[in-house]
Amino acid sequence: MPRLLLMDAIWEGKIQLTDKLKSYLKKKKPNSIALFASTQFLELDGLIKEIKKLGIEINITKAKRTNKPLQILGCDCYPDSFTDPILEKSDLILYIGDGMFHPKALLLAQTRNPKPIMVFDPIQNKLTEVTKKSIDKQLQKATRNLKMFLNAETIGILVTIKPGQQYLQAALKLKQKLKQQNKKTYIFIDDTINLFNLENYPFIKAWVNTACPRIGTDDIVNIQQPMINLREANNPIKALEDLE
Repeated sequence: MPRLLLMDAIWEGKIQLTDKLKSYLKKKKPNSIALFASTQFLELDGLIKEIKKLGIEINITKAKRTNKPLQILGCDCYPDSFTDPILEKSDLILYIGDGMFHPKALLLAQTRNPKPIMVFDPIQNKLTEVTKKSIDKQLQKATRNLKMFLNAETIGILVTIKPGQQYLQAALKLKQKLKQQNKKTYIFIDDTINLFNLENYPFIKAWVNTACPRIGTDDIVNIQQPMINLREANNPIKALEDLE
């Protein structure tokens, strides 16, 4: 029987405190930093020592879905995604990596007045600040979607069969809960969810995504139909209060 071996693809370069990053930290003068990184850039012992020499405290946590501290996944986009609430108690949030997918998760994980995320790309020695403005469209659409879900009488629940994202039992529980609220509910099961196919079911007035939560935060800006995540569907009133 074939065996599957998963290995981290670590960047071979050395991650250190560059003049550009050092100058930025001296200008901002944070007392503490919440530090995160993608899988490729987790070897940060040298960088952490250099930052501490500036008199800055480094706060580290472990996301509940990851294997190692510091690491963050795109689905870690809720306040309780982490074992310790370091986003709240840190003066600055620093992400080591490239791309905006993971930094946006850190913004979404802060429900009220999110702090900007400073992204340090060690490959290009580039600093980029990611602010709430980059997710404003998502938050506005999420608020609109929650209101439409609350008023919808016919709900479609999307379930994927992909390992790690398959929540059929949770979908069945939600279906029963919505039935008690006199809502008609249908479960749609597929391997890969193509959101453009939702237009084929005009009788569905609101959708619930049970797969990767970033589908219900990022992809909603590209479709007309209202969609929320499973988590929000279980307590839409609280989710709406948090957003507003």
